[in-house]
Amino acid sequence: MKNRYIYFAFFLCLAASAQAQTKRIDFKSPLLYPEGVAYSDAQKSFYLSSATMGTIGRVDAQGNYTKVYEDAGLKSSFGMKVDARRNRLWVCTGDPNYSYYADSATYKKMIRLIGIDLATGRKVEDIDLSNLYAGKHFANDLALDDAGNIYITDSYSPVIYKVDAQMKASILTTSEWFRGEDLGLNGIVWSPKGFLIVDNNSTGALLKIDLRDPQRITRIRINTFFSGADGLLWNAAGNLVLAQNKGTHRIVELKSGDGWQSAELLSSTSANDRFIQPSTLALQGDQLFALNSKLNELTDPTAPPSKEFSLQLVRLIPVR
Repeated sequence: MKNRYIYFAFFLCLAASAQAQTKRIDFKSPLLYPEGVAYSDAQKSFYLSSATMGTIGRVDAQGNYTKVYEDAGLKSSFGMKVDARRNRLWVCTGDPNYSYYADSATYKKMIRLIGIDLATGRKVEDIDLSNLYAGKHFANDLALDDAGNIYITDSYSPVIYKVDAQMKASILTTSEWFRGEDLGLNGIVWSPKGFLIVDNNSTGALLKIDLRDPQRITRIRINTFFSGADGLLWNAAGNLVLAQNKGTHRIVELKSGDGWQSAELLSSTSANDRFIQPSTLALQGDQLFALNSKLNELTDPTAPPSKEFSLQLVRLIPVR
């Protein structure tokens, strides 16, 4: 009987271990509410934006948070990418919704791409996109290609912008498919095969843009839609990873066998991992991390303000 109890306890421990949350890098920065994340191999740090304050900061593997850049002109900051060749951190900034410093002169109007020198922490580029398209604006995410071009999504207008290697800004393309009930386009990735993939946060659709003919936009065929689709990232296997929030709180992996005319769901995170409004993703070596943004708290009057946030390791489980 004693051995039976020992074996039973052993299997309970195994079950608990299998369902345990993945590791987190917790960091304290009261009221930060980060939305974008990018990892720099050179700096051995994750860089983070702030939807509420616009501050740019970084976190090391031990969870130590340090401010890198802030100024009075920043209201909110969102998607970001490390540009290792130019030693830059590119950041989407504006005043779309959650800023503690929202201003009637900039609210839903300001849309800027800024570049931070990773060595010095100084702002070295500041590109205004607001005059390119009439309407409300929200620079949400960006992607880089190997020629130095930067592509930016606008969640409030049906536009993708392009900033070339000489820092000249233009409209890449527009489409009614980019619109949404609240947010339209959100995440974006570039493929060296000559296309972009973007997701629509409201409709859950994935769209492919042919860079040889940016007006050629196709909806990727898939058996499900991803309401609350947010950050996108290619993983080491060449598959597309997507962060999903708006109540779903999961990360999914998609693959395609026909050049992203269609796709299928390959794997997903477990509900046991308990992500909290995951927004964007970053690779640290071969490990994939998701940012628990907690942005849902900003629309919940009953939620106490958070002082601590986290980056959480993504464990993908094959879909049967």
